[in-house]
Amino acid sequence: MDFQLDPAQKLMNAYNSQRLGAATVALGLAQGAYELALASALERRQFGRPIGDFQGIRWKLADMAIAIDAARLLIHRAAVNAGPGFPDGLEAAKAKTFAAEMAQEVTSQALQVHGAAGYGRALPLERMVRDARMFAIGGGTVEMMRNLIADRILPTRADFRR
Repeated sequence: MDFQLDPAQKLMNAYNSQRLGAATVALGLAQGAYELALASALERRQFGRPIGDFQGIRWKLADMAIAIDAARLLIHRAAVNAGPGFPDGLEAAKAKTFAAEMAQEVTSQALQVHGAAGYGRALPLERMVRDARMFAIGGGTVEMMRNLIADRILPTRADFRR
């Protein structure tokens, strides 16, 4: 029933596709950082063992894998539920918010797994950390997305004050 929307509503619905696209790019960035961290954990050695044997590194990698999967599922749900139209604003906002923050955390932890080498320009992690930050700003800040989500899950402000 898109034909019944005014042009401003149509434009706002189109933003939902952009937000879902941004979430997908953030997911890809995080996936790449995770794969670099995983490879480093298997190859880099300390005290005669791969650093992936140490519990602190193992937990970082496990948390990264969980967060990446959760973002992927939110993105997938929003895309599948969109059908032939635009994604729902609530689902797109949830996916973008989670994926943007997840990408920042995963890229930061991937850099940490690499130690000082991760911060240098010889590896792409330094750039990935900077790039991940953009997703919390571009296409609607995560704060704006949270307002959009809250508007959809809470009663109207006038109703709430009663």
